[in-house]
Amino acid sequence: MRALAATSRPCRRRAARLNAAWVITALLAGCFVCVPQARGSEEPDFSGAWAEIQVLSEFARLPLVGEAARTSTVILRVTIEQTGSSLVLRETFCATEIDNGSAIATTSIPSAFLSSLGELVAEASIDASTLPTRFVQPWTTEVRGARLENPDTDSLPTTASDPRVVDQDGDGKPGLTVRVSALGIFRGDVYIIQRVRTRLVGTLVSPGRIEGLIEWTTEQVTLGATNALFLGNLPSRPDPFPEHSFFVLVRIDPVWTCADILAHRDAVFGR
Repeated sequence: MRALAATSRPCRRRAARLNAAWVITALLAGCFVCVPQARGSEEPDFSGAWAEIQVLSEFARLPLVGEAARTSTVILRVTIEQTGSSLVLRETFCATEIDNGSAIATTSIPSAFLSSLGELVAEASIDASTLPTRFVQPWTTEVRGARLENPDTDSLPTTASDPRVVDQDGDGKPGLTVRVSALGIFRGDVYIIQRVRTRLVGTLVSPGRIEGLIEWTTEQVTLGATNALFLGNLPSRPDPFPEHSFFVLVRIDPVWTCADILAHRDAVFGR
């Protein structure tokens, strides 16, 4: 019996090792099923269609209101092209909503404004060497309503007569037009130019979902307005809490358009 017992123990140990190896193999196989791999690489496959929401928070001084917490929510349709750990993001603006933190003042973005922004191309990278997989989109600069030789460093035009100013939305007015109101009584169109810079850093929190924070800066110049109340440049400062500016990227059906994303935004983003 002792000989039998001595022989069975190594067998049990070998069986345990085999079971452990099988469990590890099964878990790895399950992970690869959950997160597709790009062919010929070890990185997760991010290529395809995505929906993105960006929430940008700041404090702005508004007419008749004073300083208020302002939040801009941007929704985009994104196509990602991947080569190894490098990504190219082709982004189309679906909607921009501005909450001025007070019912006294409202700002709306016309459809012509959004359409004129066209496709924004940005580069990003992923790092799958640690878990969770890290996503980084370096600083990207977008100038709206003007053409600058050096978009990152040239000063923005301050007058409509500056030859660098363009009628980007094609409404016959300089720069881009936004619609504003105060107290529900005072209304007007405001003609602006902007420079927006963003940097996104996040992680793959679940298959087909990336979440992270946004570093951002914005400059805006008012070129004119149909109501003198809205003339002048209104100062703003970033929200001091980094977690108040964030983004979510969610993989979607490739046939989905902006209209589909907006129709299902709560289900898509889970917000």
